[in-house]
Amino acid sequence: MKPWAETTCLVLLAAAWVFVLLLVLALFRAAQEADEAYEKAEHEYRLRREADGRDRQSTVVCTLPLETPAVTLTRAARRAASSKEKIMKRGLVYKSLFLLTLALAPAATASNVWYVDGVHGSDQNDCKTRQTACKTIGHAISLASSGDTIGVGSATYSENLTISISLKIIGSGAATTIIDGGGLQTVVVIQSGSQVALSALTVQNGSNCGTFLGAGVVNNGMLTVNSSAISGNSTIGFGGGLYNSGTLILNKTTISGNNAGGIGCGGYGDGEGGGIYNVGTMTLVASTISGNTARGACIGGECFYSSGHGGGVYNDAVLTIVNSTITGNAAEAGNGFKFRTATGGGIDNEGTIAISNSTLSGNSAEGGSQYAHGGNIYNSSAYTVIQNSIVANSTAGRNCFGGMNSHGYNLSSDSSCSFNGPGDLNNTDPKLGPLQNNGGPTQTQALLSGSPAIDAGNPAGCTDGRGHLLATDQRGMPRPDPEDSGGCDMGAYESQSD
Repeated sequence: MKPWAETTCLVLLAAAWVFVLLLVLALFRAAQEADEAYEKAEHEYRLRREADGRDRQSTVVCTLPLETPAVTLTRAARRAASSKEKIMKRGLVYKSLFLLTLALAPAATASNVWYVDGVHGSDQNDCKTRQTACKTIGHAISLASSGDTIGVGSATYSENLTISISLKIIGSGAATTIIDGGGLQTVVVIQSGSQVALSALTVQNGSNCGTFLGAGVVNNGMLTVNSSAISGNSTIGFGGGLYNSGTLILNKTTISGNNAGGIGCGGYGDGEGGGIYNVGTMTLVASTISGNTARGACIGGECFYSSGHGGGVYNDAVLTIVNSTITGNAAEAGNGFKFRTATGGGIDNEGTIAISNSTLSGNSAEGGSQYAHGGNIYNSSAYTVIQNSIVANSTAGRNCFGGMNSHGYNLSSDSSCSFNGPGDLNNTDPKLGPLQNNGGPTQTQALLSGSPAIDAGNPAGCTDGRGHLLATDQRGMPRPDPEDSGGCDMGAYESQSD
């Protein structure tokens, strides 16, 4: 939802709350007036009864005249009492409604929208409208409460952010809303217990010479990244683009040009997870991981050990990949003369992975000849389930290393994956196009005319691994295509013409 739309909703909710409050107050006033009328009538009745008693003692002749007003007054009192009873019953309802209104009021008014404009804003403003926007995202975060939204205008923000509350930060587009870490430290840190959504922005130029864990984004809470990019970040440790120890969802997002390991921060280190290092629970949907590197480093050429693992992704926990492309990533060993190891150019899996309708291609593991394994995917003693996917064209280290649990309808361009499920194809060229803009929010690799992957997916329908049918491909195009009477296509891209 756009920030202006959320503001409109909040204004309408506040107006409705004020109306209900005024109505309840009016009804309380009516009940109070009825109480006053009843008490007045009851007081008059007592006065009449006292006068009646005195007259009865002085003469009997006055009995009838005095009894008549007493009877009339009694009826009036009863009517007043009846009116009071009815209003009191209503009052209970209104009081309940009033209390409910008070209870709901915080929910209607607690969530605020703050505005940031890096071009025209000022941190001296109240940041509550576009015209009075903050200058920096960090200042808006300092004003916000848990559950708030921050709308960020197009600009480059040279900031390093730590988020310790639940927030939505919505940019104006990944191409124009950029958070630049200045090569100083991690760009965005999500602390434990926070629920954060980052949308329509780019995180770039982060570095981590402290913990060596994550240069672009560090997530220790619950993070969703939508329609964004995490690019050009570097650490000599783990997770050049992103380090996740919490719960992470990447949706329609690009992770590219990040680095883990090598020489830097006054020293050198072996890299794991050039794009992403995951020790939590991570889901990758309709996203692209490309051009990331995990590399080892040695100084002087005489290092005993030098290694790079997981150029695109290093997974040491739970990872789900759906409708996504992982291409052009590299795991590189350094220049040491012993144990130069490189594993998992695309993915190094030490945990559990489920891959559905995805494309892994052109990734590489480059090290000593006997220590370079799994150009596209390296699976040690871990567990990898794969279906309706393409694993192809590794430039070094072959496509796969380790056992793959095929659920069928996969394609490998060599024999290293040993796919043996229904509909699997080994030693088969998928005829992939280059990584480029083929429509949709992220770059993909098209299936060229005559590709054996077209219509070769599960004829019962391609699913996300939990049995849910995939209605679209990575770009958002129909899966299967409307003219198709056969199965869906293998991989992340669904050809719209056979």
